[in-house]
Amino acid sequence: MSGGTGVVQDLTVKGEAIERVFGSYISDRYIVNRRYQRKLIWTSEEKVNFIDSLLRGYPVPIILLAENRTRESNMIEIIDGMQRMNAVMSFIENDYGLQEGYFDLESMAVTKELLDAGKLAQRSPRLSRDKSVKIASYQLPFSIFEFSDESSVDEVFRRINSGGRKLSRQELRSAGSLGHFAQVVRRIAAKLRGDDSRSDILPLSGMKKISISNRDVEHGINVDEIFWVKNGMLTKEQVRESRDEELVADVLAYMVSETPLSSRSEVIDSFFGMRDDEASRQRYQEIELAVQQRGQELLITDFQRTIDEFIFTLDQAGETFGRLLFGQEVARAPRYFQVVFLALYKLVVRSQKTVANRNLLVGRLRDGAKNIEVPEGGRWGAEQRSRAIDAAVGLFDPAFAPADAVDPALVHWITQLRNLLSQSYTEQAAYDFKQGFLCLDGSNKFDDGSFEKILRTCVGIANIRKLQKGYVLVGIADDFATAQRIEGLFKSSAKRYESFYITGTDHEATALGKNQDQLFQMIIDKVRRSKISEPLKDFMLRHIKPIRYYDKTVYVFEVIGQENVSDYGGEYYLRHGAQLSKVEGSDLGQLFRRYLLGN
Repeated sequence: MSGGTGVVQDLTVKGEAIERVFGSYISDRYIVNRRYQRKLIWTSEEKVNFIDSLLRGYPVPIILLAENRTRESNMIEIIDGMQRMNAVMSFIENDYGLQEGYFDLESMAVTKELLDAGKLAQRSPRLSRDKSVKIASYQLPFSIFEFSDESSVDEVFRRINSGGRKLSRQELRSAGSLGHFAQVVRRIAAKLRGDDSRSDILPLSGMKKISISNRDVEHGINVDEIFWVKNGMLTKEQVRESRDEELVADVLAYMVSETPLSSRSEVIDSFFGMRDDEASRQRYQEIELAVQQRGQELLITDFQRTIDEFIFTLDQAGETFGRLLFGQEVARAPRYFQVVFLALYKLVVRSQKTVANRNLLVGRLRDGAKNIEVPEGGRWGAEQRSRAIDAAVGLFDPAFAPADAVDPALVHWITQLRNLLSQSYTEQAAYDFKQGFLCLDGSNKFDDGSFEKILRTCVGIANIRKLQKGYVLVGIADDFATAQRIEGLFKSSAKRYESFYITGTDHEATALGKNQDQLFQMIIDKVRRSKISEPLKDFMLRHIKPIRYYDKTVYVFEVIGQENVSDYGGEYYLRHGAQLSKVEGSDLGQLFRRYLLGN
């Protein structure tokens, strides 16, 4: 098989028993590249049918893997077959079962060990031992090719999925597209879905934590709560087909273009380099240059600023976008979203205005569909779209006032904070959460012991590896009981997001007789006087920030691995999962060697 460079690759075809495959899986040997891999989207019915095929001994499609010759680790990338691999691994883990029962965890040595250690739980009824053994011994067909050029993997993925109806049009656009525009679209879409991850490379075991839920599939992101579905802009199936990314692409292109653009599939194709005619090549070059000139990070920030105003306004209204705009729930209103979003973008970002009267803005949006003229289907011309957006700007403008400057403290962190919470699912060691700075014993005293734990945790995160970024977020409870305790003591209710309860620190400032500026200075002074080693301390002092999530103030302690190992008063710490451990004795040498070698 030849890759993008024309170099012949080594190809191996073999069968491997599921028991052995599972052993590699729990060792995180199988990885997924989110740059081109779609989400886990199989329903429980599809998974059950696949497992039934294994039980009956039927042949199943070959799973294509890739091994990087230049990578020292033994990681293997899944190119084709991620849904099948996940179906098998999650069945073994008892995430779901057949009608006859769940996989018998005592039928494989590796799962029995995990069962005995309390890392897996056996669900009932239990599938018979002989059937479980039959599944465990099934030889999954693997085709593994070695590569040294990343572009060959992208090309293989695109070719495999370009025939038939395996991928949606947007998934094909994204597959192997390395342009600046494509990267920004993918990152923004992930942030809005809630499946954002700091790295494109994830172990297969981590994918289910950030994948879209489906019928009878409990883990992952609740599809009904995804921004697009909840607000009636796209259907569940459209999100599974990555139509949300297509919508983001359509909006982003309008944001960065100097002249209005029409909305049609062929134009969006050209932004991803999928078309080879002269006009498409020119559009591709222009959009790439526009993104480069603006900068990826600034574009993402502009999008998040606008979407946060959008979300904040819906929250103020207490209604979904569809109900607010149409007076009733709707299943699909992507073009109406485009008009409202781009109007807000023009006001907030381009005109540097701020919402002065949120209730007036809500009033202008209520039943506002009758004031927005969009075609029901087909192409949406540039002039027609531009007129609709400008009309919406005129409608909303009375609710805005000029902003002297963009005050970071006033920029809502709705999307960004949610992304950090979601990222903690797949990178648990690099994230920690604390309910606040005060004791919860009714004394209203600053908890110095807990604050020291926060600082030691920062050191532990920094010591994971060089340049490892991580966060400790203060003002977030990770269980309902703590949130209830805070409400009982301070009469301050939390805002829930997934399994987290954002309690904030505003009630603590009040209890201490301080405003937020005074509390912030107090925290800065405590960090400055702390035992954290330099240069980590200096980095933290420059990056600690109180951010606003709706009406809650959350403190973000950002850390990054320094050139050398960091310490706290001569003591060394390291994070393993959610646990902080003190490194002593012979383990100290291992920590220093691993850190200096960058492993």
